Amino acid sequence: MSRRSQFEIYIDILKAVSEGRHKPTHIMYRANLTWKRLKKYTEFLVAHGLLVEENNGETKVFNLTSDGKELIWYQMKIEREILQTKKTMPSKVCPLTCLSFQK
Repeated sequence: MSRRSQFEIYIDILKAVSEGRHKPTHIMYRANLTWKRLKKYTEFLVAHGLLVEENNGETKVFNLTSDGKELIWYQMKIEREILQTKKTMPSKVCPLTCLSFQK
């Protein structure tokens, strides 16, 4: 199993927030990150206008911005297109031995 790219981690965080997990600890568990990495990635997402950080009393929460929602929408659309393409492609390629060659 390969490591996730930074983009995949950003998407995992945004998806966690879009699914209703707004508290940092909940996002951390959903996105499978350490606290240090979560801070790094959420700071980037806030700085680029995809997340907004709010203080709800003593609790810090994150919410998606309209740009964050739009990014998730496009990412999900691309995923659906890829899955649809995979469904229409043959699952196995016929090895050369199954081809009949005429001499």
